[in-house]
Amino acid sequence: MRSFIIFIIIIAYAVSPYQASAYKEKRMVAVGDSIPYGYNLEKDNSQPPDGSFPSLIAKKRNLEVTNLSIPGITSSELLGAVKSNEIYREALKEADYVIVYIGGNDLLNIVKQNGGLDGVELEDAAPVIRDLLYNVYETILEIDELTDGKILVYNIYNPYPAAGDKLDTPLAYINQQYASLVKLLKHFTSVSLVNANKAFRGHPEYIIKGDVHPTKKGQEVLAKLALKHVK
Repeated sequence: MRSFIIFIIIIAYAVSPYQASAYKEKRMVAVGDSIPYGYNLEKDNSQPPDGSFPSLIAKKRNLEVTNLSIPGITSSELLGAVKSNEIYREALKEADYVIVYIGGNDLLNIVKQNGGLDGVELEDAAPVIRDLLYNVYETILEIDELTDGKILVYNIYNPYPAAGDKLDTPLAYINQQYASLVKLLKHFTSVSLVNANKAFRGHPEYIIKGDVHPTKKGQEVLAKLALKHVK
């Protein structure tokens, strides 16, 4: 059912992808989940808000922004969209900068399937982590085929900082692999890693209370992290 809803959302973008109205010389495209979407920053979640970190980056650097992020999307669904959805592909072809933030829902689905964080063991997460890393790798390669623009890949912050090692352990492994992937890909693609995990560590105030999404301050921090890569 959730995949069908995501399919409907992707089709909706064919009618009206969220895009800054004024024409700018350079363009940023954001793809990913509810984090770059800016979910729950405002009561109305019908479109990405101006406070989402891609919009904040674009405003600071005078870029046109197209935000194709979809709340709830997983890494495999994003890879499928980048490979076959014409709205994504056409937007990415015109991009000078591409924001990629994905993977949180892959992990949250493990938590849900195991009845909460206490039921999650590393061996349960291993197949999902393997698939996530493969999907991120393939997504970066596919985006690189479409655009000459710079690709900024965010790693994943801990959405449940109070959980401690239960989530920190798999996250540490994932983010270590993200760093290795980007280091490898740097040899033949224009890609940089943005360390959201390090920036959010020790800052529960960056996450909306009782939620997993960034606060206004959290979104500002995510934007600031990328600015050194965006000229």
